[in-house]
Amino acid sequence: MSRGVRWLLAPTAIFSAASVQCIATQYMNLEQAQASIFPNAKEFVAAPVTLTPGQVARIERQSGVSVRSPEQQVWQARADGKLLGWFIVDRVIGKHELITYAAGINLDGSLRQFQILEYLEAYGSQIRFPSWRDQFVGKTAADKVELDADIVNITGATMSCRHVTEGIKRLLVFYQVALR
Repeated sequence: MSRGVRWLLAPTAIFSAASVQCIATQYMNLEQAQASIFPNAKEFVAAPVTLTPGQVARIERQSGVSVRSPEQQVWQARADGKLLGWFIVDRVIGKHELITYAAGINLDGSLRQFQILEYLEAYGSQIRFPSWRDQFVGKTAADKVELDADIVNITGATMSCRHVTEGIKRLLVFYQVALR
């Protein structure tokens, strides 16, 4: 290989690496997610939770999922002074990047709905489609909530499906341990 050609390889490799497809999308903001999940709520009252080490251990034991942080962003969804349920923002790792989602949990501990707020992966964004998200509606901490058991996988989005499923399971147990 001539000296001139070798000199061109490094810039070419850098340019090629920089052109890799990367899609970062914010699908909705916090207020849009709140209105979508709790359309009858008149207000959302911040009620952040800091888990104790004992609560973290219980959640991990009961859900089978690690707690990434003891800090959890939580709001009470209210209408006319009545508590309707809990609105929670959470993050999980997809394959390589964070997925930010919001979940609504009813007063009986069942999942009301969840929305994908931000998705940074290049592939697998089909997890935001209602046809996939709707299979979680009504699930509680007592349900299996496991990919390929009671939650159907999406080909090409397996890691995102698995980690969001685990995140939802963890939040359902979080409700039982910290909010009920």
